[in-house]
Amino acid sequence: MIDITMTACRREEILRRTLESFKKFLFGKTECRLILNVDPVGDNVDSFHIVEVAKEYFPHIIANCPSKASFPTAFKWCWEQVSAEFAFHLEDDWELAMPVSLLDMIFLMDKVPNLAVLRLPKWRTEEDKMKNWNKFFAWNGMYFECPSAERASVGFCGHPSLIRGTFVKETVPYLDVTTNPEKQFHYNRRIVQRILCYQYGVFADQNQPAAILEIGEKWKIQNGWGKKGSKAFFTEWQKTA
Repeated sequence: MIDITMTACRREEILRRTLESFKKFLFGKTECRLILNVDPVGDNVDSFHIVEVAKEYFPHIIANCPSKASFPTAFKWCWEQVSAEFAFHLEDDWELAMPVSLLDMIFLMDKVPNLAVLRLPKWRTEEDKMKNWNKFFAWNGMYFECPSAERASVGFCGHPSLIRGTFVKETVPYLDVTTNPEKQFHYNRRIVQRILCYQYGVFADQNQPAAILEIGEKWKIQNGWGKKGSKAFFTEWQKTA
């Protein structure tokens, strides 16, 4: 059993593209439980309608439909529900563009017991390295490994990732629901203490194109929604038009 943690808004078209691509190219017939938080932001539909859409792809589901939108609260609630050995972190605006072996990802995590997070590549890989923002991960013969000196800065991010369940349980109690959850993996002292205990990597072959695509930006522009305040540190959505 794999727990899939997903924070989502009311945007059915984007959700379907995300779930269809990951169901087709990654999860297949693997037994999964979808842990879904639907914030009341986006299309003029009921949050429970979005839950019913998700059930078409993953019938085993636990859902939360709060009356107020909060990205940090949604993130933490999803992680608090994790009970499986592995969780797959996913937000509702990613599309998987190629087949990826979930069994190979799990096998690699089992082979490297100190590997906490194995994410999918947003950028093209090279023969011996790949770029992640302004950092470079080296090919170690199995995956592209985050340099030990950069674990606190780029070891964890919100990209689609397979995460060890113990790592989720060790960090979720310290998540602060008043600030951006992803950034806390870089500056929250108690979380960083745990970050430094593990290894991090990108699951990709050498000389491979990006496997994941961000697909939510066009929807946000067309529907007049944006991140309130700093995009990097946002906690709430706001109507922009």
